[in-house]
Amino acid sequence: MLLTEMKESTQNVINFSEFSSKSLYVILEYLYTEKVTEKTLKIEIIAEAFYSADFFLLEQLKQQIIKFFTNYLENNKENKLNISAKILSQLLEYMESSDNEFTSLLSDSVNFGPLKTIEYCNLNGKALEFILSRIKNEEAKIFSTLEYDLLHYIILWAANEISEEALLFYNSCLPSSEIVRSLNRSHEQKWDFNVPFNMQESHTKYQSTMIAKTSSLINYINLERIHPFVISNTIESLEGLINMKTIMNVYKKQALLVGKYAYLDDESFQWDDHAHGSKMWFDKSPFIIISNSSSHEWIRTKVPISGQGLIEWNIVVEKICNRFWVGICTENGFKVNYNSWLGKQEYGWVFGSLGVICHNTQQENGPYTNKYGREFNENDRITVHLDMRDRTCSFSINGEKYPVAFHNLPNVVYPAVSLIAPGRARIEPC
Repeated sequence: MLLTEMKESTQNVINFSEFSSKSLYVILEYLYTEKVTEKTLKIEIIAEAFYSADFFLLEQLKQQIIKFFTNYLENNKENKLNISAKILSQLLEYMESSDNEFTSLLSDSVNFGPLKTIEYCNLNGKALEFILSRIKNEEAKIFSTLEYDLLHYIILWAANEISEEALLFYNSCLPSSEIVRSLNRSHEQKWDFNVPFNMQESHTKYQSTMIAKTSSLINYINLERIHPFVISNTIESLEGLINMKTIMNVYKKQALLVGKYAYLDDESFQWDDHAHGSKMWFDKSPFIIISNSSSHEWIRTKVPISGQGLIEWNIVVEKICNRFWVGICTENGFKVNYNSWLGKQEYGWVFGSLGVICHNTQQENGPYTNKYGREFNENDRITVHLDMRDRTCSFSINGEKYPVAFHNLPNVVYPAVSLIAPGRARIEPC
């Protein structure tokens, strides 16, 4: 720059128009002292400071900035999500690529809690889309967020971008997550939510702006996992947010499942933090369980399964252990012992990694004489097929289905796994 015909070679100053003077002070302090202090590095400029350090290829400075941020979060734990969301928004405005350590740290921090706890003003469009892409990435599925909650947040976030009046209107149009959860669990299928009488008229006022702000974000939503009553009574009325062709395809797929499949949302497949062995714990997510026990223990989900439908879910073997067990349990009429192998119990029905099924063996280990399917291993996906009409259960391994394993099941059961260290299992709806 100084040795060429560029204008800086004939002037006494060099201008970096893309950086503020405050972030350049951070750069200068580091260049002179090889460290940064709180005197120059403030949380308000931390995103720009990291961008500046990246621009000038100062890797050690980038690490110091990240350390400053982690220490700051330690002292501000109560507002961790909103701080991280705000800085993530700023950083994604500066950086052309999201492939860096700081972005990953911010994303992990944001994903640590429910999306709905993040104030709308702290997320810009880039950050929200980045978070949604992470949620939809199986590798980072650590969010305890319902599909409807994602759609609810996107719509209200976009409305907040427009005005407070728009936010109030769309908030009045959308049922709460509690109403939708109640609908998902109810066998009566009763819609108990009244939309505003002027809903379509008021929506027209904001329609074009709302479509522009939400179109790319809604692509991350799996509408098939949102209750059809919500789509028909609310979403369809918000014309244009989701095109009618997409909605009709959802209706067709849901119609094919009527009377065959029961409707369960993501929350139905969360492990229960109050129903597991003493040496089992969650790994950042209510969907992932780890065992640290030298003997088998087991865990069940929060929500019981009943009714007459066909329910299916996957158990992903994220870390294999000596005899990894997948299955179901019941608790009605039993005093259950979570610190035990589920297969020996009268209230447990399990399929094991040795390629056997067990129920009520009354022995701590085996006998493993009832062969079924084949052996499975780490990274395999075990699908449980529970037919509550016929009271039967069968299993698949990586899509290959095997015959019925258990008959005459009770009318109320839970998904369950039984593990020993270092077993790690992730549950997910099909």
